[in-house]
This record gives sequence, C-alpha cells and structure tokens, in this order.
Amino acid sequence: MGTAIESATLLEVKELSVDYLAANGAVHAARKVSFDLKRGEIMGLAGESGCGKSTLAYAIARLLRPPAYITGGEVLYYPAKRDVVISRLPRRGQQANEQGAIDILKLSPRELRAFRWNELSIVFQSAMNALNPVMRVGDQIMDVLSTHRPDMKVDSRKRRAAELFEMVGISPDRLRSYPHELSGGMRQRAVIAIALALQPELIIMDEPTTALDVVVQREILQLISGLCKEISTAMIFITHDLSLLIELADKIAIMYAGTMIEKAQSVDIYQHPRHPYSYGLLNSFPTLHGPRKVMAGIPGSPPDLRMLPQGCPFQERCPFVFDACREITPPLRIVASDDPEQLAACHLYDPAYSGHMPATADLARGYDKLAELSLEGSLE
Repeated sequence: MGTAIESATLLEVKELSVDYLAANGAVHAARKVSFDLKRGEIMGLAGESGCGKSTLAYAIARLLRPPAYITGGEVLYYPAKRDVVISRLPRRGQQANEQGAIDILKLSPRELRAFRWNELSIVFQSAMNALNPVMRVGDQIMDVLSTHRPDMKVDSRKRRAAELFEMVGISPDRLRSYPHELSGGMRQRAVIAIALALQPELIIMDEPTTALDVVVQREILQLISGLCKEISTAMIFITHDLSLLIELADKIAIMYAGTMIEKAQSVDIYQHPRHPYSYGLLNSFPTLHGPRKVMAGIPGSPPDLRMLPQGCPFQERCPFVFDACREITPPLRIVASDDPEQLAACHLYDPAYSGHMPATADLARGYDKLAELSLEGSLE
C-alpha cells in the first residue's frame, strides 16, 4: 500500500474530444473520452490502428496540429508539489483550481513549454525520427537539461546524461554516438533516457516497441516496468498489441472508433473480457499451449469516423448485436457487481435488455460462429 500522495490521482481526463477537419467532413477521432490515472500507475491503451489512441495521447500532451482540433473536455493534472510546479509557470498559479489541479488545455504556449518535460514527457513511436540525426545523442539529452535547467552547470549535465544512459542499460561512452550508430533497441532506450531526464511525473509512450524484435521488446518492457517502480512515475502505454499490456500494465483501456469501450484491471481484461470487441482482440493471436483451432480475429472493418452509425459503433462486427445496439449508444457501465472498476460500453450488461452477463464461453461460441462463416465465405 502506497502513501497518500502515491495513491492520489495524478491525471484526470474528462469528456475529451478531438476532430480532424477535412473538406469531406470532420473525422471524429476521439469522442468524449474519460479516465483517471494515479501516481506510479501504468495504464495500457489498446485498440486497432485508427481507433484514436495516439490522437488521445497527443491531445493530452498538447502536441496536435491543424487540421486536428480539441473540440471539448478537460485534462486536469494534479502535481504532488503544487507550489514548485506553479512557480515554473510564467503566470504563477492562474491556471490552478481550488483542488490544486492544472488544466493542461488552458495553458498558454509559454506555460506549456515550462510544463512539458518537467511534469509530462512523451516517447514517440519512431525513435529514429524522434532523434535528431545530425546531433550526438548525448548532446540531445543535455539540450533538454540546458533548456529546462539553465542554472545547471555543464559538468552536472554530462554526469546526468551518463546516469540516464546507465539507467536504461547503455554504456555512457555511447553518448558521443550519432543515432545511426546505434541499434534500434539502443535508439529506443536513448529516447526513453531523454524522456526521463527531468524525472517527470507522467510519461506517455506511443508504441515504443513496434519496430523491435521480440527479444528486444521484452527487454524494453522490463526496463519500463522497473523504472516506473523505481522512480514512481505514472505511464500511459499505447499499443495495438493487447498481449504486451497484460504483463506490463496495472489497468487497461480498450478503444474503438474514437471512444473507450472497456476499462478494467489488466488481470480482469485477461481472465474475463466483457466487451465482445475486447474478447475478439484478446483472442486474435494464437496461444502457445492448448488445442489447435481456426483463428477468426475480428471480421469486418471499423466504421468511417466521419459518418458513425447510430447506436453502438461495433454493431456491424458484433456476434451479439440486437435492435437496441442499432438505436442507442451504450454508455460505459459497471458490468460486475463484485468489481466496480470493470466498465464496458455494451447493452448486454444493461438489465433493461438482458438482465445477465454473458459468460466467456458465450463470447467464444459467438466468435467461433463468425469463424465458421468466414471459412464458408458468407462474411465479407
């Protein structure tokens, strides 16, 4: 059990919405997404490509550029040392509410520059593109330190850079290397070192292991998990591979068509996925043990985010769809009386429609039927 500060809420996202404006209609990339994150907690964000994971992360960090626009919501940050954080903001406290929260969406450009890296940092998906190819990696770390810690002496910056490289498992003598002289795994570790330079309270990692082989992936995941526990840093880890999150994350949020359709502790997602999409996502890759079976995955394609269907966005791909799904959008609701933290946006858990929860076996039979239809060629 952690201390009061360690267990307190660090980030609270309320009804966050993002649109991409286009000539043929606005793309609703994120729609009224809400969640909270505690200090030292790792939250996994999973879903298919195009479901809004990265858009959500960049909106939280205020990194979106036109034609992307935040159309609603709040992103409240609760610093542990409020006075220290507020003192870094040029307007000294004008953006803090009575609870000590800072709305990141209301920070001015100057305030945002003071806030980033000190309190929130991000590890981008492509490490080679994130690193400057004509600067030594050590200089890139010291550039962050000199920008945000101008009173820090050069020798102290060099020592800090060496400490960071040792922390992520790279020999300090590689500080003089250019990005192209490092392997993919070492580049990814270097980007993580830059993100940790100022010991931020929150790190957002956008698919940091996508281009790495499975051995290096596991090394990076073990490194990330160990560092979060060591320095009590909270993390939002984004990936399309749900299997990576089962071991790494404390809790997992599943996104589909720009909205969250299930949130729960990682063990609950693994043992008892409640939403049909979550079940299909979890079972779309083969297991190492057990009988051989036909892998169906999730048939069909996500809906067009410019013209979302009325009702549940997953209706066209769901093996349990019924009339209410085509008319009413299901809200996130508690799906188990003994577990108030597991939420799913599905009418199957609304007593007005069903009155009971489907068992995992029922979900399995539903997707087995889809597999049979796929093999028969009757499902496009």
